[in-house]
Amino acid sequence: MDARTVRLVNLMEVLEEQFPNAPKPPKRAVWLWSEDDARAWYASNGRDTPKEEDDETLVKTWLPGLERSGTKCDGGRRARFRILCFPNAGNAEDMYTGQRLGKSPLLEWAKKHDAEVLSVQYPGRGNRMKETYAFEIWQIVEPLLHVLASRLDEVPYVVVGHSVGTWVAFEMLQLLRGRGLRMPEHVFFSSFPFPDIPHASRPWRVNCLLDEDEFKVECRRWDVNEIIFGPVWDMYEPLMRADFHLFDKYDYAHIDSENFNWPLTVFLGCADRMITEEMVRGWETHTSGAFEFITMNGHHLFPLEKEQKTIWLQKIVDRLDPIVKLHS
Repeated sequence: MDARTVRLVNLMEVLEEQFPNAPKPPKRAVWLWSEDDARAWYASNGRDTPKEEDDETLVKTWLPGLERSGTKCDGGRRARFRILCFPNAGNAEDMYTGQRLGKSPLLEWAKKHDAEVLSVQYPGRGNRMKETYAFEIWQIVEPLLHVLASRLDEVPYVVVGHSVGTWVAFEMLQLLRGRGLRMPEHVFFSSFPFPDIPHASRPWRVNCLLDEDEFKVECRRWDVNEIIFGPVWDMYEPLMRADFHLFDKYDYAHIDSENFNWPLTVFLGCADRMITEEMVRGWETHTSGAFEFITMNGHHLFPLEKEQKTIWLQKIVDRLDPIVKLHS
C-alpha cells in the first residue's frame, strides 16, 4: 500500500476505537475517501457519507463504449471477467469497442465469456469533446480510480495498452496497487518504451518546442494517417498536441517500488520507425512474471490496420482462455 492508504487505514483503526458504535465504512472507503471523510463518517455514526458522483454518470463518461460494444453485463447477468483498455495518442476508446475494421475477436470473446470491455475515453474527444484535454497522466488515472476501483477488485481482469496507453495503464496499475486493490491476471502492452527510459534516450522530440510544420513531421514519424493533415487538421492538432504532452511531461517516479508480478506480453510492429525492440523488451524489468515478446507486421499504428488489428486481438484472446479456465 502507498503511504496515503497506510495513513488512512491506521486512522480508521483509531477512529473505530474512539467511536465503537459507528458502522463499518464501505470497502471503497480505503480506496477513495480522504482522512476528513473518514473522521466525518465515524463522528456522525455513518450519517455523514462523503458525496460521490453518480456511478452511472461516471461510467458513461469514462467508459462510453461499454454498452455500445455489447459487453455490458446487466439484466441479471454478472460480469465474470473484465478487460481494461487504454488507447494511443490521438485516438478514442472505440479502437477497442468499435468494429469499423470488421469483427473484433476481443469483443466476440468477451460476449461469450461474460467479460466486460472497459475501454477508457480520455477527455477532449468523442462524448467528452467539450472537456479540457488531459496534459498529464495523473489527470486521467486519479479520477478514473473512482470508476474502476470496485469493478477491478471484484473479478479477474487483464490490461491492454497501446503506445502512450501503456504508460497511462502502468500509472493506473501503480495507483491501484498503492490502494491495495487487486492486480491483473495478465498485461498486454504494445509499441512503447519501458517507462523509466532516460529522457535523453526517448526517440521523440518534445512537441511544445515544435512549430506546426515540425509537429506534422513528428506525427508522420509516428505513422499518423495522412488524412489527418487535410481539412480536419485544425481539429486534430490540439488533440494530438495534448496527448503528446502525456509522454513529453512524464517522469518515472517509482525507483524504490517493488516489481509487479503479473505476466506481461509485449508487441512491436516490425516497421515501427520510432520504437525499437530494445525499448519494448525493456518492459521485462518491471515484472517478475512471465515475459513474452511478439513481433507484428505493420508500423507503429498497426492496431489501426484491419488485418493486423485482428491478428493482434486474436493473440490477446488466445492468452485469455487459460485465465478464464483457471478461475471457472
